[in-house]
Amino acid sequence: MSNEITYFERQKLEYLLRTKMSIRAIAEVIRRTHSSLSEEIRNNGDNRKKYRADIAQRKHDERKHQKRRGKLEQYPALRAYVESKLREDWSPEQIAGRLRASRLEGVEELTISHESIYEWIYEKAEKHKKLYTHLRTHRSKRRKHGKRKGKKVTIPSRISIHERPEYIDEKTRYGDWETDTVEFTRGRKNPYLSVQYERKSQLVRIHKLANKSAEETTNALIHTAESVPHDLFRTVTFDNGTEGAGHIILRELFNIDTYFCDPYSSWQKGGVENMNKLIRQYLPRSTNMHDITEQDLLKIQERLNSRPRKSLNYLTPNEVIHNCGSILT
Repeated sequence: MSNEITYFERQKLEYLLRTKMSIRAIAEVIRRTHSSLSEEIRNNGDNRKKYRADIAQRKHDERKHQKRRGKLEQYPALRAYVESKLREDWSPEQIAGRLRASRLEGVEELTISHESIYEWIYEKAEKHKKLYTHLRTHRSKRRKHGKRKGKKVTIPSRISIHERPEYIDEKTRYGDWETDTVEFTRGRKNPYLSVQYERKSQLVRIHKLANKSAEETTNALIHTAESVPHDLFRTVTFDNGTEGAGHIILRELFNIDTYFCDPYSSWQKGGVENMNKLIRQYLPRSTNMHDITEQDLLKIQERLNSRPRKSLNYLTPNEVIHNCGSILT
């Protein structure tokens, strides 16, 4: 196992801390030492009550980033060489390439990437030297490079909907869910909705998301799983978006199976898609979700779960759940 704690492990740690499980017990579940988890909480969390996986990951990444940049601070000879060549109008690529190709006095075994040189040039502490004026562009701020569009979506341990058992299609049992993300008018960083739909009872759960990240979606599904009995949360079917990339956490925490639709095939989870249309009755696309509270969403959720359905012989989803012997919490 890698020495570095992964983001998925941080998500599990956050969840298990919220259940008030001891760190020693969590260490056995995650298969990490007690000391490594204690160090993780101490370094990347405020305290046990406020440990957040996303914040912890950001702190870890920032610390790792600082270590990368520290090479020029750690080795004065390397720093002097880089600065002198920049003043001779060498590019960072040329400097890094020269260091790799030659053994230069004072820096014989030292190399550095051109990216690290660029980062050092634009650090606040270094900008007063105006080394950027020796670059070809002369920019005082580095241009941000966006992600390439059209990159293939990669979801770890993805299982296709075509491998999903037929009895789930036939709705012969309770506990099989579909999930989707609902978007609203763009332009003001509008929050999203995460909608979960139980296929047999048509029960719905609605959660507000700050963004469409896998972390937000996974946390929403954890809240749904915690709101129903264990036997009412057996599988989840996602679309093909990266919001579902955290499904491994759900599989490990709740011992469930997860499946993914084909690209551009929303009809393969038609139940939750139809539920989204019902939600639009209360929350049109133009809704400013910043104004919608969790209490507002609970009221909408209860209205939908208390509405009789023809396909349920005019019972409500809540009544169907109670009749099958499950007691919601």
